[in-house]
Amino acid sequence: MQRLRLIIAVGIFFVSNAGFSQIFLERTGRWVVGGGLGFTEDPGMVRSQLWVNYYITDEISVGPLFEYDFQDNDYILGLAGMVKYSAVLKENRVVRPYGQLGIGFIEFNHDELFDGERKTYYLFPVGGGFEFKLAEQVSLDASILFDISRETFLGLALGVNYIF
Repeated sequence: MQRLRLIIAVGIFFVSNAGFSQIFLERTGRWVVGGGLGFTEDPGMVRSQLWVNYYITDEISVGPLFEYDFQDNDYILGLAGMVKYSAVLKENRVVRPYGQLGIGFIEFNHDELFDGERKTYYLFPVGGGFEFKLAEQVSLDASILFDISRETFLGLALGVNYIF
């Protein structure tokens, strides 16, 4: 009787996950929502990011990127529309390298920048990274992003993605 229960449980597990067996690789028409934490270099601040990507193809997505960098009373706030190319490698089913670029706005409220005055400028984020599959719908995301504006700075972040 216990063997029968085990066989039924294993069967239910595989049947229930059959539709998700290729989600990490086949993303056309799917949404990916994620967030991460990291830091920026010059000015040295804590970085937090949120993103939403809609996959037009298995490799190309579009969506917003929200950045909030902070330290003490200073902050930098960015919002950009992004285009992302996330490669599917033939021989590797657990890592996806990607490149991304976008356009948006950035607000600086930092004592050492612009004489401490709050300023808003255009933003051109450019970067890339890697997604590492943790589960079929969950991946670890390691990224580097250059925020190009009136001030240009580098940010590194580590985050998590969930694929719907």
